[in-house]
Amino acid sequence: MISILLPIYNGIEFIDESVQSVINQTYTEWELLIGINGHFQNSEVYLKAKKFQDIDNRIKVYDFYNIKGKVDTLYELIKYSKYNWIALIDVDDIWLKNKLKKQIKYMDEYDIIGTNTHYFGESDNIPKIPYYDISKINFINYNPIINSSVLLKKELCSWDKTYESVEDYELWLRLKKQEKKFYNLPDILVRHRIHKESCFNSQSQKIQERKIIDLKNIYL
Repeated sequence: MISILLPIYNGIEFIDESVQSVINQTYTEWELLIGINGHFQNSEVYLKAKKFQDIDNRIKVYDFYNIKGKVDTLYELIKYSKYNWIALIDVDDIWLKNKLKKQIKYMDEYDIIGTNTHYFGESDNIPKIPYYDISKINFINYNPIINSSVLLKKELCSWDKTYESVEDYELWLRLKKQEKKFYNLPDILVRHRIHKESCFNSQSQKIQERKIIDLKNIYL
């Protein structure tokens, strides 16, 4: 069984596609936990997301109106999760129907399991990431794990709020140092949407770049 976490602040206009891609999974043993953060109580964003509880009883929607930020939202969702494996998806991304089914084959041997992806929207390309067992490769030069593709053991979910916006990369670097086992499927099983709202403004981009430099200095 898999607990899927979907934190939402911006991007509610894409929720129909992202949630439907979860519902369409050929592997059906999952729960989807959606957390709305940074909006006032009973906001339109929350009410739009809440309708999915009536569509599928495996879906639960939480109104975290008093919480801001992705990391804190993930931690709140973890509290409600029932299962020992966690999958992550962003609201503007889409899973292909066999994503989970193809990943579960590697759960006995690996701790973190990712897949390849296709960028679409304002970009149209496939990133160059390493495939198969990537436990021994160097993570310092780039982030080898697509966040919306990842399936990982719940016990390893420990994000550092200091590195919010690059919290996933910090976690992979830390788990790599702990000698956890990573695997990337070469299959394109996620579609990652590129759009203006998903990009950082120039100030945020500079902050993100500084955080990445700090991480590389720490984990070199």
